[in-house]
Amino acid sequence: MVFNNYTFFSYVFLATVVILFTGHAHGAGLCDNYPNKQVCYSIVYTRTDPRNASVAACHKLIYETKVAKVVAQRQPKSLEIDICIRRFDGAIDFVKQALNGLEAGDYRALAANINATQLNYQNCDNVFENYGKINPLAKSTKHLRDIANAELFLVPL
Repeated sequence: MVFNNYTFFSYVFLATVVILFTGHAHGAGLCDNYPNKQVCYSIVYTRTDPRNASVAACHKLIYETKVAKVVAQRQPKSLEIDICIRRFDGAIDFVKQALNGLEAGDYRALAANINATQLNYQNCDNVFENYGKINPLAKSTKHLRDIANAELFLVPL
């Protein structure tokens, strides 16, 4: 039997849409004031708790840094690439320390370690600049700095 009255269907559809959009909007609210919303949204996704979003950002930063390290290892061997690989290893260590700070509720330690992580990425860029060479990892280090910036933005207060 075909419904002559589509009111029931309309209410079900409307309720579903409201539930879905409120969940996304609530999670996305963590990124409202962040300048690079795409990066923030990729981390936050549907999370609504800043602490959970920060943990996710740390894990994403570790993973993406390992990916950047693999990309660096595939480049022709050079002093600059070796320095970047060491900087990526140092960044991973700092992010792990940041996670420990987050678990302990020490948000200053979290912020300090994420700042140190960003410096490692910047140092990779600087070594190429100092030698007057083009950085083949520039896109990777920019992406990593964007994730680290999002992490600092998500730090629970």
